[in-house]
Amino acid sequence: MKRLIVKPTSELAATIALCLLFATPWVSAEEELSESPWRGNTKLGFIFTQTTTSSLSVNTGATVVHDKEDWQQRGEFSTYYTNAPEGEDGTNKYNLTYGVKHQVNGEWFVYGNNKYEHDQYATYRQQMTIATGFGATLLDLERRKLSIGAGPGYRFSQRQDFDPDFPGKKEDEIIANAFVEGMAKINDRFELGGKLSTDYGEANTSTNVKGYVKNQLMQAVSLQLDLEYIYNTEVASDQSNDEIYSTISLNYDF
Repeated sequence: MKRLIVKPTSELAATIALCLLFATPWVSAEEELSESPWRGNTKLGFIFTQTTTSSLSVNTGATVVHDKEDWQQRGEFSTYYTNAPEGEDGTNKYNLTYGVKHQVNGEWFVYGNNKYEHDQYATYRQQMTIATGFGATLLDLERRKLSIGAGPGYRFSQRQDFDPDFPGKKEDEIIANAFVEGMAKINDRFELGGKLSTDYGEANTSTNVKGYVKNQLMQAVSLQLDLEYIYNTEVASDQSNDEIYSTISLNYDF
């Protein structure tokens, strides 16, 4: 019996070579993407109204996170802008935050945070806070997370030049900071979470409450509702102790 021997043609050999050539980079790219320590998101929201007067509100934000082994670095940037009728104050502020977190074991971690806030109209024109401390992870499940932390810190603040009580006053003080942070995924599309933090000092105690509801529209695009409440014990005589910011924005995750 004769055996049938098929000799590969030059076209077949070229096809096999091309398949091998293009298959290898695709696998490597997928592996590299899945192992990337970087992640983040950007967001943009605005509201425009036109009646007897016009009003425009814009909020933007960006977050970048780097995870490697037991270390996490996190940088955040956010802005709020609202115009107002002539003779009234609007909103024009931005925040910059950088934090480092080191996981000591499955439950305990140490952290350090740096935050800079600039506000065109509120009592404090600028504030810089440096805080550090120990934290504990109380809940770490796939759809539920909860952690707490506390420690010492330092705060620099400066009042507005038009402050009726202490124009341009600068203050440095040692503070105590504490926080509670958590999140929960209702299903594959809906997620909610929040953070309660306080910076206690003799000159001023600031309490900040943040909450959000996130609805995943597509793989990398979501609609998010944010609510932030800020309370300062010491403010100018013509200012309110309370600040409330609510925004709706589109998020893009990367």
